[in-house]
Amino acid sequence: MKIAFTGKGGSGKSTMAALFVNHLRAAGQRVLAVDADVNVHLAPLLGVAGEPAAALSHPDNVRSVRSHLIGTNRLIGGVEHFVPTTPPGPGSRLVTLAGDDPILVRHAAALDPRTHVVHVGTYEAKDIGAGCYHGHLAILENLLSHLSLDAGDWVVCDMVAGTDAFANSLHAQFDLIVVVAEPTPESVSVARRYRELAGAAGVADVLAVVGNKVADQVDRDYLARELGGAPLAVLTSQAGLRRARQAGVPPRLEDLDDASALRRIADYARPMAAGRRAELMRTLHLRLAGKGWVRSAHGDVTSQLGPVPV
Repeated sequence: MKIAFTGKGGSGKSTMAALFVNHLRAAGQRVLAVDADVNVHLAPLLGVAGEPAAALSHPDNVRSVRSHLIGTNRLIGGVEHFVPTTPPGPGSRLVTLAGDDPILVRHAAALDPRTHVVHVGTYEAKDIGAGCYHGHLAILENLLSHLSLDAGDWVVCDMVAGTDAFANSLHAQFDLIVVVAEPTPESVSVARRYRELAGAAGVADVLAVVGNKVADQVDRDYLARELGGAPLAVLTSQAGLRRARQAGVPPRLEDLDDASALRRIADYARPMAAGRRAELMRTLHLRLAGKGWVRSAHGDVTSQLGPVPV
């Protein structure tokens, strides 16, 4: 299962993602935690230093990951033709959550034998005035599309705040997208906009809103009214969690008075049908292939697609 946490900046999405990772760990699941926020918050919340050299978007790591994924797939034509939506094909290597998977060994930090953490990276000084975080996320798109998950495996991604997932293929890569919303006008407006874009992109059904920092029934009623219905789950204001964060300590399940919201999210998630995802990704690949900058930099990448399934 692949699940993303997003929402307005400051909504608590990174903290909720970290708590959800720990919830899955406590249940004995295999987990790959992905910090895809430009601010690199999830990795430290899990006790991992987000070093620039270890970032997936570091040029050396991008080439290493893509070279591995290509395998003997002749449809791609080399690393220089690997674009964000390049699909796996005959001979491609897929990434698993097994502890000995080469990608995890080279690029992930192990919290325990069943839990690994990777981070995409952030802006560096060299990027000032000439960098775009969307470009950093391309390697995450490649990783997600080349995953092979067993039953019970989880990928938990802390996404960049706001609606940036619709600028690339990430909105089609997850089985569940959790929009974390505080009971404030700014936060619910982001949740509503996410819902609108998800509908336009054909993934409205994989979207769920979870309330956070909810103090009382007035907050619950506000979220239900502004969102047009009650959130999937609600995490109330947690004094223990706030004290832990004020002390600079990674959040723990023990800091929560009530972890039912995490259980509700896990129970709600359902895998997207493989055929549906393939069709979504095929459409997005053809759309990207038609861009002038893609044709100029990578050539005709439509040939990377196999025949349309009958």
